[in-house]
Amino acid sequence: MQQVPVNSNKAHPLALWLRQHDVSLAFSTYRANRLIFVGRDDADRLKLHERLFDRPMGLYVHQQVHNGATVHSLWMAGRSQVWRFDNLLSPGQRHEGGDRLYVPAACFTTGEVNAHEIVMTPDAHGVDQPLFVNTAFSCLAGLQPGASFAPTWQPPFITKLTPDDRCHMNGLALLDGVPTWATACGTRDTPAGWREHREGGGVLLHLPTNSIAATGLSMPHSPRWHAGKLWLLNSGTGQLGWIDNGRFEPLCFLPGFARGLAFVGGGAAGSFAVVGLSKLRSSHLSGLPLDQELLAAGLPGGCCGLRVIDLATGVVVHSLDLPEPIDELFDVVTLPGVQQPRALGLQGEDIHCLVKLPGQSQLTTVRPKAPSGNPHQAAAPLLFGLPTAQQDQADSPAPAPVSPTAVRYQQVFQLTPQTLAPYAGMTFPSLAPGSKRLTAITGELLAVSAMASGTMVAMAVAERHPDGSASLCSLLVQAPLRRQGIGTRLVAHLQQFLALEGAHRLSVRFTGNAVTSASLEPLLARLGWSAPVTNFVLLQGSADKLATVPWHQRFALPASYTLFAWPHASAADRATAHTLGAAPELLPPVSDAGIEPAVSLGLRHQGQLVGWLIAHRMDATTVRYSSLYVAPGHRSRGQGPALIAEGLQRQQRAGIARAKTAVDVRNPSFLRFCQKHLHPYIDAVSTSRQASVVLPTATP
Repeated sequence: MQQVPVNSNKAHPLALWLRQHDVSLAFSTYRANRLIFVGRDDADRLKLHERLFDRPMGLYVHQQVHNGATVHSLWMAGRSQVWRFDNLLSPGQRHEGGDRLYVPAACFTTGEVNAHEIVMTPDAHGVDQPLFVNTAFSCLAGLQPGASFAPTWQPPFITKLTPDDRCHMNGLALLDGVPTWATACGTRDTPAGWREHREGGGVLLHLPTNSIAATGLSMPHSPRWHAGKLWLLNSGTGQLGWIDNGRFEPLCFLPGFARGLAFVGGGAAGSFAVVGLSKLRSSHLSGLPLDQELLAAGLPGGCCGLRVIDLATGVVVHSLDLPEPIDELFDVVTLPGVQQPRALGLQGEDIHCLVKLPGQSQLTTVRPKAPSGNPHQAAAPLLFGLPTAQQDQADSPAPAPVSPTAVRYQQVFQLTPQTLAPYAGMTFPSLAPGSKRLTAITGELLAVSAMASGTMVAMAVAERHPDGSASLCSLLVQAPLRRQGIGTRLVAHLQQFLALEGAHRLSVRFTGNAVTSASLEPLLARLGWSAPVTNFVLLQGSADKLATVPWHQRFALPASYTLFAWPHASAADRATAHTLGAAPELLPPVSDAGIEPAVSLGLRHQGQLVGWLIAHRMDATTVRYSSLYVAPGHRSRGQGPALIAEGLQRQQRAGIARAKTAVDVRNPSFLRFCQKHLHPYIDAVSTSRQASVVLPTATP
């Protein structure tokens, strides 16, 4: 395939293909908050046009006859709205180069129900109405006056209408205009239960019979009926294919997480599929068979863009890769008979100035656009439906004290490092993007929030581990509401939540100090936790002071011992480390990722590994001494202190200002050594304490 930049002055192969089939495209990207149109100009140069909306997802192209005229509309599911865009241009009419001008004509507020795909289907009176996949409530839903939505169907295995995304239903297919199939990523009837069965737990649902039509799928998306076949994307394996007698038959592999499927042609010019691809940036997209396929193809992380596939051969005939910040797509639709589609957004003045009158082709301009700036006296209001930058929590006014009975507690599902980011100001220790605490989390995040007068005032976050245990990661109550029992009730609700999710034990590790002694430890005692115990003594100091430790002279290494930088350890060294009797927590890590090479050392005796000192870089100014071990029989001459002294001097020479370490209380001899010989060089000493509680067996 010929690669031509999107902004090239030359004809683009994809634009030529669009002209050949007299079609243009539209797609949505919810992470980048964009609705994007792909068309061409008269010179067959590719023309991309984008508008900003809040979390656009499902798209559907619809047309109806109104007062004798055909109205072309585009429906879109957003964060908490369903949007209808109407075309204001008559056939043959142009506006700023475009032959289709979609204008936001109606917005229906649904709340943040995580609406995915959307279609139009006739009601009992034959009038087409929107129907969308309500992923949060695990149902299909329509619009109803006086309600946020009207549920119309749920999978047979879902027993509750609750906003906890039990099966991650995401796609909906029509047959002759009738909703007939839906896709879901799992069949568990528990909150977010689909996440445990992403690899092969996906299903195709048959709505008329209320049954499961196909199983064994991996995160299926975008079911579509085309040319006598039910097509879908088996996104977890990166394949486009169809369902035949309950089995998925793959046509081709695609280099990304596939979502969004549309079809073009079917005659002599051939039949093609247009598929949207996303990079594997989100945690729920990792750990799938697609990961390994992409690695084998030399494309770790995958691609983001569009692919056009010849359905006769499965060959990708055209590609469009998209630049950052776009790294995912959700839905794609075709716009037949359209050359260059455009839309009005919510920000520009066109939406205020342009008016279309019934029966008239010409657009009316009700007032000139302002030459610059904001024509209003007051600041422009925030626009509903547009994404807004998250305000710094520190700049928000402190909440007034409220009655504890006015506080409402709510379970929070589907937390990821991305979705947690807006609530970072409600976490302690901080789980802000890029923080060490957040980076260390590998399990599923579950949380309980406390709301007062519609505002979050407290939150507790836990990490659920694969073995069924859980850890309390964060607990914060805003200052004016502390000492009112909110934190205690918050953790109690979190314990109940985790028990419902199958966790059997909840633990917490915290730094022992006056604050935790006065606040956290009494809270844990009220909830029946075990008495906190000290696991580690935490030491920290400055490199300049620690480098003056006089152990080089006192514990000089004999000539038979040699030091080397740990990253240069041979395979034999690493294998020998496991034979020296070190406790598992003292063994060198399998990967050198994060190790500070300027400080980490190995110790050999007559060429044979007998010890090591491992340090990890915590940030630009700090290292953590993670592991020190010297084999028995090689400790009599102070080889351990010699390793420490060498590491501290190398740290100072490397310009790393701070050092930290944790000494296990189960090593009393080393604790005594530190108290006797290292204490004068240490700036601060604290403790790491741990407590836990056994969670009761619970049922939903």
